[in-house]
Amino acid sequence: MSKLKEGWKKFLTLNGASMFVAMVVIIILFEIVMQLTKTTSGLVFMTPGNLLGILRQQAYIGIIAFGLTLVMITGNIDLSVGSMLTMLCCVCAKFMMSTDNGFLGFFGTIAIGAVCGLLNGVLVSHVKLNSFITTLGTSSIFTALALKISAGTVLVIPNDCSPFFQFMGTAALGPIHILIIWLVIVAVVLGLLLSRTVFGQQLYSIGSNPVAARFSGIKSKRNICISYVITGACCGLAAAVMMANALSSNPQNASGKEMEIILCVVLGGVSVTGGKGSVWGTIIGVMFYGVLSAGFTQLNLSIYLQWVIMGAIMVAALSMDVLKEKGVRLWKKK
Repeated sequence: MSKLKEGWKKFLTLNGASMFVAMVVIIILFEIVMQLTKTTSGLVFMTPGNLLGILRQQAYIGIIAFGLTLVMITGNIDLSVGSMLTMLCCVCAKFMMSTDNGFLGFFGTIAIGAVCGLLNGVLVSHVKLNSFITTLGTSSIFTALALKISAGTVLVIPNDCSPFFQFMGTAALGPIHILIIWLVIVAVVLGLLLSRTVFGQQLYSIGSNPVAARFSGIKSKRNICISYVITGACCGLAAAVMMANALSSNPQNASGKEMEIILCVVLGGVSVTGGKGSVWGTIIGVMFYGVLSAGFTQLNLSIYLQWVIMGAIMVAALSMDVLKEKGVRLWKKK
């Protein structure tokens, strides 16, 4: 019994463990409510097919959230990811409509996303502007560019476009859609980059104590800039995959997505003050958000009530994070 108790305590110390437990509780509560209200029948969240569906729906948000995890670990933030995603979708659609070159459309979108991230990174790290204000400003720029590129209309990619391009967004390996495969690839690559490389450890040092990191010889400006470039590339990948799957782009396609992405990162245990968190925890945050969204849809809750609940969850998560950073205990041990 004591070993079980020790194992449980050790599990709770892992990043994202408490959110995983909360997700399991939420799944059980949703199932009970749905059965009592006769919204549906049978198990809803415990089926592999439904879990794969949630992962597929959260693929775009998850890919960007993994990149944003690196930025937030340094103690910065990027509020432009939603507008950047919208603009890059329009760019990708224009590429495919004008050239029908799948390689250019796919990899060119990722490259432009990296350049957009580089712009944010240079302004924050080298010009030393506040990341909140800077990315809020670039968000307006990206929104204006999206409207300019699309002329305010929906851009539609022809159904007979490049087979390579369509393959990148519609292929499947058995029951596993390629969107889930992209999500797993980005999670593994960035997770290993953050936990197994010197660059990743330096990001934690920058977020924990930027002054000490600078005096210890860490090139903080370069590393922060690289983290923004990676986030921009993730936005480019998400946009390219989204266009390959949907074959149409709306200039308001990802409006407000930045708040969903930040919520996933924060729920995954990444500290808003920097120096704490992991991609593995962000995976739990993405799944938790996906489970909530799927449950709200099944219960036929209005979109306004959903946003109220999501906003309350985000405020609670941020408050607990800040209180923990200040050393405040929410309860005392007897």
